[in-house]
Amino acid sequence: MIIVNYKVAGEICQLLRSLVKAELYEAAEVIIVDNASMDNSFEIITAEFPRINWIPLKNNIGFGKACNVASQNARGAFLLFLNPDTLVSQNTLRVAVDFLQSHPDVGIMGPKIIKPDGRFQPQCRRSFPTPLNAFAYFTGLSRMFPKSKVLGQYNISPLYISPDISMEVDAVSGSFMFMREALFSEIGGFDGSFFMYGEDLDLCARVKQHGNKVWYQPATQIIHFTGQSCTKNMLRSRMAFYNAMILFSKKYHHSYGAFFPGWFITLGTLALAALNIGTIALKSSTACFIDLLLINSTVWAATVIRFYPLHIRDPYASGNILIMTGMHVIISLCYLLTFAFRGVYASKSYSAHNTFYSSLIASAIFMSGIFFIQSMAFSRVAFAASAGLLLLLLTGWRTLLPRSIKQFKRWIYTTGDVIIVGNSPIASALIKETEQDKTALICGIVWPDDDASMPGEFEGYPVLGRIGALSSILKRRKADLILIATNAPWYSGIIETLSFVPVKHLKIRWVPHTLFDLPPEKIPQPVPLNDFSV
Repeated sequence: MIIVNYKVAGEICQLLRSLVKAELYEAAEVIIVDNASMDNSFEIITAEFPRINWIPLKNNIGFGKACNVASQNARGAFLLFLNPDTLVSQNTLRVAVDFLQSHPDVGIMGPKIIKPDGRFQPQCRRSFPTPLNAFAYFTGLSRMFPKSKVLGQYNISPLYISPDISMEVDAVSGSFMFMREALFSEIGGFDGSFFMYGEDLDLCARVKQHGNKVWYQPATQIIHFTGQSCTKNMLRSRMAFYNAMILFSKKYHHSYGAFFPGWFITLGTLALAALNIGTIALKSSTACFIDLLLINSTVWAATVIRFYPLHIRDPYASGNILIMTGMHVIISLCYLLTFAFRGVYASKSYSAHNTFYSSLIASAIFMSGIFFIQSMAFSRVAFAASAGLLLLLLTGWRTLLPRSIKQFKRWIYTTGDVIIVGNSPIASALIKETEQDKTALICGIVWPDDDASMPGEFEGYPVLGRIGALSSILKRRKADLILIATNAPWYSGIIETLSFVPVKHLKIRWVPHTLFDLPPEKIPQPVPLNDFSV
């Protein structure tokens, strides 16, 4: 098994916890290639999983090249390229090995992939992109006409071919690709031209050109959380995706785009990229626009209030308009550049504390500058008042708006019926917290240990059964929320449940693995929970 890490140690630990309970794991070799994460990923992962083979790289060379490096160190007859943001079922490895051993003409096998909310992820069985199916997909026509065999071919629509049918496809998802090591070496491994995205399509194309089949096998399922390394920089991720599309179209133009000239395909891809990236940039700039509005409105209001009672000439009159415009531009740049430099606009670096001190620094920079500008001396008092008010406004809206939205959702949405998985002190703490939620009703407890004795009730609530029977439990009892508070392996049960039980609007949240090492008196309140939907 080959896993590429780039600052996702937590996700890899979750994946490895599901792998250790999978059949044939003991016969497998786990190789993790670190793409120059420059963090403590090695210490985090090896502290819990010391038997892995860790390969550190000095530079981030991309997914495909990193997999090629790992394959040169692999000793097995089969290679499994596995994304870190996945969870596997108990039968996943066995199904993959058995399938390739019984189908010598198949070059690559991919499983059924489901999203964290249980929905089928159609990217796990795809057609190669052509101008027609790519246009239908990116313009939304494939979603408008999901039963169309013509418009729904980019990701093969589950409405005209069931996701539970095993079939030959053009390509499977790069999040799980299982193949023979000999074939991988014979075709030259991944094409290093693809830094991120597209390398899976290219590998499948070369496998088919070699005379082997690419096969979708839904006899086993995995969960894919979709791009944890990539979501940390969505704009860069989208640019890499469209660059991969251009590379693929140039490389296979004569095979999959023969009816259209190369320049037309490239131009269409660039147009789609501009539209999509522009939308992402606009969404990412929302906080920036709010800041601009507050900064300039506050400065304008402070200046007007400062001079209106004195009956002094309006500073925004035509004679001063250039000076005032320049002042607005300068103060806006002071705040925006300081915020950008200090990571206020990066969600992973955001905190109210950081915003407050960034505002203080921006104010100090601006006030220091205008102190030496004689033409702005008349409005220094207004600027100082604006700076003080902006400290509160720029920090306040970031604190109050999320709280208001969260409270609004609480008014609209109810928790509903809750099932808690666990029998630990943390499970007891979660029960007490849930009891405080007036919109929640605890239906019962699911016992996490299959081999331990199971009581009739826990903390006053009925024990509905063991975690291995979760699917049948949910068929008997409706649940809106499952809270997982156990350190015992639960991944296979959840994957089976999401795959085979027709549950709708089910939310799953779980306690982080590290909390189970804490003594009961040090369990944080409230208990932090991870969402299964990412």
